Amino acid sequence: MNKLSLPASLVDSALEGTIVASFSRIGFTVRDKLYDLSPVDADLTGRVAIVTGGTSGIGRATVAGLMATGAKVYLTSRSEERADEAAKELNESGSPGTAVGRSLDTGDFESIRAFADQMASDVAEIDMLINNAGALTDEYRTGEQGIELTLSSHLLGPYLLTNLLRPHLTSGARVLFMSSGGMYTQGLDLDKIEMSETDYRGAVAYARAKRGQVEMVTYLGPQWAPEVVMHAMHPGWVDTAGVDAGIPLFGKIMGPILRTAEQGADTMVWLAATGGGSAAPGQFWHDRRPRRTVYIPGTGTDDANRRRLIDWLDQHAGLST
Repeated sequence: MNKLSLPASLVDSALEGTIVASFSRIGFTVRDKLYDLSPVDADLTGRVAIVTGGTSGIGRATVAGLMATGAKVYLTSRSEERADEAAKELNESGSPGTAVGRSLDTGDFESIRAFADQMASDVAEIDMLINNAGALTDEYRTGEQGIELTLSSHLLGPYLLTNLLRPHLTSGARVLFMSSGGMYTQGLDLDKIEMSETDYRGAVAYARAKRGQVEMVTYLGPQWAPEVVMHAMHPGWVDTAGVDAGIPLFGKIMGPILRTAEQGADTMVWLAATGGGSAAPGQFWHDRRPRRTVYIPGTGTDDANRRRLIDWLDQHAGLST
């Protein structure tokens, strides 16, 4: 990560404060001129990556970006057939890397444990774990453990998966979480983090789970470093099928300035390849730069509350000793 000149830094900061321009295609275009967001130039031949939810949208663009560096990428979907089909299509693209499809439901602990066992038998070591899977839905549902599914599949499941795979990570492995700018609207409140059927609102549940991801990474990143390089990031506003399905009105209004999937995946591919350079661990990134985690007063937190979150995760994931 190159240090920005003072004028470029001022422009970047001003852009970030606008939200709309920063998160949209406008932000990506301006920052590309400020500090060059060219495709990642790295040779990851022989490296192994996992991208959950890698069959479409930003996840698929992330897989393609890593394959372009020569990496072997295990992409997952709840449907094994869909994962295999996506891998087949990507392998036919002429990329130097390879893709392998695997079945995984990040909202189902049995599926997570089975996937972790399979990966442990398939590969000796894992260099990159990208927790990307998830969806925004207005329908209240619970997972196999009885926990609201948005929270389970975005926060609790990925936390369990990361812990199960940790013994198989290489030294300096990247563990990355695809969060969302929507998390800025919510704080970390463990008494409200799981919504009930009566008060459920999909966008709020999604934002709370994504806030949980960011605070979890903020706390664990420094603790797991340097053996594990852990960060979270948000892709901005991206034109994907998930956006159309989850918040259709937003997609219709913002459509002309939404980012492409490749632009949304850019920072994730860059982080996977570089680890963020010399940046401190546990950062929240957007367009290859660490960003603040609080815009709205009252949505900040502290390490004591983050520690409570880790305890909550350990308990509900069955990792408490």
